[in-house]
Amino acid sequence: MIAETLLATLLASLRPTLVPGEWVFVSVPRDSPVPAECAATVLEAEGRTLVLPRLKADQLGLEYDFVAAWITLEVRSSLEAVGLTAEVSKVLAEARISCNVLAGLHHDHLLVSVADAARAVETLQELSARHAQVPLSPIRLRAEEAADRPAILALVSEAFALAPATGLPVEGEPQEAAMLRHLWEHSAYLPGFSLVAESAGKVVGYVISTRGSADGLDLLALGPLAVAPRLQRHGVGSALVHESIHRANAAGERGIALRGDPGFYQRFGFVSAASLGVESPDPGWKEHFQLLPLALWPGGVHGAFTYAHQQERF
Repeated sequence: MIAETLLATLLASLRPTLVPGEWVFVSVPRDSPVPAECAATVLEAEGRTLVLPRLKADQLGLEYDFVAAWITLEVRSSLEAVGLTAEVSKVLAEARISCNVLAGLHHDHLLVSVADAARAVETLQELSARHAQVPLSPIRLRAEEAADRPAILALVSEAFALAPATGLPVEGEPQEAAMLRHLWEHSAYLPGFSLVAESAGKVVGYVISTRGSADGLDLLALGPLAVAPRLQRHGVGSALVHESIHRANAAGERGIALRGDPGFYQRFGFVSAASLGVESPDPGWKEHFQLLPLALWPGGVHGAFTYAHQQERF
């Protein structure tokens, strides 16, 4: 079989396959015997690195700190192929999945955290589908149902797993998930403005708008907005925002306020809230506190925005 070198063909033919078992990296002296179960070995100045089944490492009493799942890319790639590893690493990084790559003569192999195995396979399948011009499962927008809440919390925890300011993992439950638990039990919760994006029967996006006010005028407060990391930058978040705006206008709402990235929300018509006379509840938010005046915006509003659902800050 001739190995493939064309990147587009490689990506369209990935066929990621999960190998049974759990795998670990261990270090042994350079002159140590290599167990028959060893799947890969690297000779380094500090010693010899082995990739072993976890069970074998436990039997030998070898220490490790990373337990991996093994994914084989069934496409046969040439060692001269350019860009495959970069594309695979990029899409996994965008999904916040760490990856260690082993290149064999016949296939490339990926070692990812066992907790991310299923998500990594799904992410790679979607990458392959895009290059094969196979459409992804359509996105359906609908109102949240009570039965969706465990999936929503899992999605939000995944989407906000890294702190935006530091890029480091968040300890415990992200504050956005805690906020949702609070919102769902508060009178400010508006079921008609709590929306999920669903694909192939799974919740892949979520946004909520709750009651707020400024200068005695009822407004909506949008957020949090969350999208599954593997589907970010695929239009899911934009679709949820557009649907929120559509529903708000249809319901006769006056405006929508939010705290977020101006670079993202300006495309929907959001502007600095201060430019419309509405002050941020936190001066530190500055231009990140934005407002979208809807069709029935009255103008002449002056005053600080108040979230109806909270006294404390999230």
